[in-house]
Amino acid sequence: MNLAGLTELHRHLDVSVRLSTLLELAQARGLVPQSTSLEGFRADFILREPMSDLGSVLAKFTLYQQVLDRYEVVERAAFEAAEDAYREGIRVIEFRFSPGFVCELSKMPWLEALDGFHDGLKRAMTVYPDLKAGLICIGSRDFGMGSIEKTIEFFLRERDRFVGFDLAGDEAAYPNHLYRQAIKPVIASGAKITIHAGEAAGPDSVWAAIEDLGAIRIGHGIRSIEDPKLMEYLCEKRILLEMCPTSNRITSAWPDYSTHPFRRCFEAGVPVCLNTDDPSIFGNTLADEIRIARDRMGLSDDAIQKSFDTARAHSFLA
Repeated sequence: MNLAGLTELHRHLDVSVRLSTLLELAQARGLVPQSTSLEGFRADFILREPMSDLGSVLAKFTLYQQVLDRYEVVERAAFEAAEDAYREGIRVIEFRFSPGFVCELSKMPWLEALDGFHDGLKRAMTVYPDLKAGLICIGSRDFGMGSIEKTIEFFLRERDRFVGFDLAGDEAAYPNHLYRQAIKPVIASGAKITIHAGEAAGPDSVWAAIEDLGAIRIGHGIRSIEDPKLMEYLCEKRILLEMCPTSNRITSAWPDYSTHPFRRCFEAGVPVCLNTDDPSIFGNTLADEIRIARDRMGLSDDAIQKSFDTARAHSFLA
């Protein structure tokens, strides 16, 4: 298939920092020894096998929080992430970021972080005129209800610079239904909503994302396969599942590629698309996800192309 003109809807900008840049920034701040080579850093940092403990992954996320500490750094990171996506053949991409996550350690003002990410993407679209890129604002469940409410206020205040809203984090410990009241202003605003659901928790989490939180797309949604009625509903209402096979395997959300729900959902008529999720941590590209879908899941090139057509049709940038 033609690896040009692709669409990706689920890629976290705050953990899509180019690896060479991440190393450079970490060394400048004394977080990584100066003697560390890029090859050595890549071998140590990137996760390629299913994680055995959450702590090792959280430590890697912390590094991003430590280096994304001012406008110039954030602007550069956004430009490079968009440029990397463009070089993968992507022409429509929605990046998402959590201001609470990005600014937790650095204490950088949220507006400064948004300015940097927004301007970096704008610069990339100037350099690459056939690229369309947008930002989705994430509220992080793990930081508490106060952080969610603050994020919603921030999103509504800066809504013209976002294409949508998302909730992410530990859905098992912090179920989606808890945020029914908090998200009402977002729903009332008419904003487009995608919610992380059906990854660490079951179909009930997806139902809550749709019925309580107004989701018209679902981040991951792999556990939807467990509920036939939900599958029918997703088909009927054309609610897209943003699936991330490499991520699901490495985070142990799903054990293998051969049984991954992507193909079964596709064949059942559920709108699905391929995504990288956290490419700087997993070392994956969209081309890798395509190879997995073709070689490990058994999808044809025509089926994979159809999933990308579906992604573009469901883009908040459309």
